[in-house]
Amino acid sequence: MSHFFINRPIFAMVLSILINWLAARAFVASKQKSIVTAAVIANLAVLGVFKYSNFVSYNLGLVLGRPMPQLDIVLPLGISFFTFHHIMYLVDLRRGKAPLYPLGRYALYISFFPQAIAGPLARWSEVMHQFGRQVYAPGWQRQFCLAIAFIATGLFEKIFLGDRLAGIIDPVYAQAAGGPVTNGDAWLALSFNIQILYDFAGYSDIAIGLGLLFGVQLPFNFNAPFRSTSIQDFWQRWHITLMMFLRDYVFHPLANARILPRRLLAVQYFGALLLTMALCGLWHGANFTFVLWGALQGMAIMLAIMWSRYVRAPPALIGWAATFGFVVTTSVFFRSPSLGYAFEYLGTMFSLRGGFPHVGEQALSSWQLPSDGMGELLIVTGCLALLALHWLEARVSSLQAVVLIWRFDGTFLRMLFAGAAIWLLLLPKMQDNPFIYFRF
Repeated sequence: MSHFFINRPIFAMVLSILINWLAARAFVASKQKSIVTAAVIANLAVLGVFKYSNFVSYNLGLVLGRPMPQLDIVLPLGISFFTFHHIMYLVDLRRGKAPLYPLGRYALYISFFPQAIAGPLARWSEVMHQFGRQVYAPGWQRQFCLAIAFIATGLFEKIFLGDRLAGIIDPVYAQAAGGPVTNGDAWLALSFNIQILYDFAGYSDIAIGLGLLFGVQLPFNFNAPFRSTSIQDFWQRWHITLMMFLRDYVFHPLANARILPRRLLAVQYFGALLLTMALCGLWHGANFTFVLWGALQGMAIMLAIMWSRYVRAPPALIGWAATFGFVVTTSVFFRSPSLGYAFEYLGTMFSLRGGFPHVGEQALSSWQLPSDGMGELLIVTGCLALLALHWLEARVSSLQAVVLIWRFDGTFLRMLFAGAAIWLLLLPKMQDNPFIYFRF
């Protein structure tokens, strides 16, 4: 029976919906908070078995000095995201903030397909009231045009930017798996955070666009993160819905709990912050590289908070450079398969053993560009990428402005649909590059 559910992810989602809805119904009937507590623990336990059982088993084997058995399980698609949706609803239900919904409405909230696989994490209070509304009410043309704009923008970010950067970065990491990267390409690893921004922001825009086609406004997930002038600001702009979840359902309970004496509240506060960011890293994958990456983000936020308390804030340009440099450098831990790999990679990069970047022919094939003048090409494309980054990250306000000032009519709408269809037909052949966040 377990094998049946493991290899058919849709049934895992259906089972989780039924169990959590029944738990919510039982809590409303009995007012026993322990029911919600047990349901939340069960959700986390199931997520832990699928994501971390082999990780724990492997490391336990290292401690004991003998190999431990590994489970042959497949991570159900979207389990992290629909688990977090369950938890948000159940916790708010226990706090008296959420009502009990009918099974059909609750199932739609958990399984709404644009955001079920990789987010954005939508709270029940943000979307429940939108389900069941008339989609094609008067003025629907504006909403449809905005949806098409979001989808087209997301496809452009994913296909023309994220996947192209992957074509440059992935061969470099593959080369590093066989030994030190000594031709200078190690520096290209710093582009991974830009790649994942385009990849995940592209997915989020597509999800928002699809939601709008069904009359549902999903929350925004990115707000120009690489314009941030501090690490706190960066994490308020990057993967916004996940950070809000961690803030409200992990950090605040830890920071406000009566654990340490009042005189040690600062220690508890910073401990909660560090633990929250370490858990953020662990959520991304069962590897110590993710834990270290998250802990580094937490330590940076702690340092920034203490800095702002005792020292004047640096000029915006210096703050931006420090934030950008820290984020892209620590992304090497996020991308690397092991800690040793990451440290070797960073050592090669900053020792300048390999010189400066040279983009190989394999990497350039993804851009379909000639291999002459690589240094100049790298500089030009890098500058263009950064300019495009700043332009695209303002896409939300720009697209909304266009929709508000333009009076859409039937003729324009047909032209827009025709143009979008032609653009999709003319897209270059896509490689097998799934969205990065599908693996989380």
